[in-house]
Amino acid sequence: MMLRLMGIFSRALAETAVERARRGPARPSWSFGFEWVVRALRRDFVDMLDWPYPRVRADLDARFTPQKAVRRVKRTSDTLGGVPAVWFEPPGAMARGVVLYLHGGSYLFGSTRTHADVMARLALASGARVVGIDYRLGPEHRYPAQLEDALAAFDALVARGHAPGEIALAGDSAGGNLALVAQLALRDRGEQARCAALISPWLDLTSSSASTRANEPTDYGTTEGLLRQARDFAGAIPLDDPRLSPLHARLDGLGPLFIQVGDAERLHDEGVELARRAREAGVDATLDVLRDMPHNGPVLAEYHPEAARGADTLGSFLRASLSGAARAPRPRDASTRSPDGVPARGV
Repeated sequence: MMLRLMGIFSRALAETAVERARRGPARPSWSFGFEWVVRALRRDFVDMLDWPYPRVRADLDARFTPQKAVRRVKRTSDTLGGVPAVWFEPPGAMARGVVLYLHGGSYLFGSTRTHADVMARLALASGARVVGIDYRLGPEHRYPAQLEDALAAFDALVARGHAPGEIALAGDSAGGNLALVAQLALRDRGEQARCAALISPWLDLTSSSASTRANEPTDYGTTEGLLRQARDFAGAIPLDDPRLSPLHARLDGLGPLFIQVGDAERLHDEGVELARRAREAGVDATLDVLRDMPHNGPVLAEYHPEAARGADTLGSFLRASLSGAARAPRPRDASTRSPDGVPARGV
């Protein structure tokens, strides 16, 4: 693995030097180092497209990830509704509010390990405990397994004494998709999380917006690769089905949304369109556009000040939303639930 990554970064270094000498930075605020990182991530994505997904997961989980923020929080393993989970607790955490975090990775890979840095940063910036879950992944587990796991974790938190209004949903990319889908499902059963914070959410699996092509040169990954992953996840379900592409879902009655996108990423237009449709449906929707950022800006917080600002802004939103949460009532009747609050998930 190390030799492969060294090769990718070496080729990306040479390409970055040539391209910057020819036409300057790809984006005005990109340093040489940041452009090098983005180019390496793009090469890495393309290189792994033909790998079996278990190999991709093992490779990503084995990599070094930034630890500066992670070292400042307390991490604790847990299980919520039968779903493996990890808590990230900042010093002096608020007493009641919690953030249920859903990681990205095209619903095919990613974990609480690969996304530890962003969860730790959100915990520190919000002052709230953040709990990430390792929901089941496709294509081995088809929809709605991921939604079932998110709802099981949410119900377990309620059974432990948190009112729905004391829980915020958050997620990046496919996890942003899942956070919105979960909030829609909660709305339909008559309860919701206090808010949903969506980082570069993957909202239209057809990749049909203009930015998917216009921003391809400044984003990592490729549009064709993303479409392949969408098909691998969706299976027989059409990619424009609102259950998988919630940009097409009915949005009225939702709690507040915070939508963050980069203006250099392919999913930019999807986030902007969600904010527009949500507002038309009477939803309190905040749109935060990160200047010059590719996909998933806060994950790159270690490498660019605008990405770090994105993580801080998300944290501030979560802090403000959760700080006014009312004290939770007694948990709902748990007579038909498992010890941590909900039936264990299927296999």
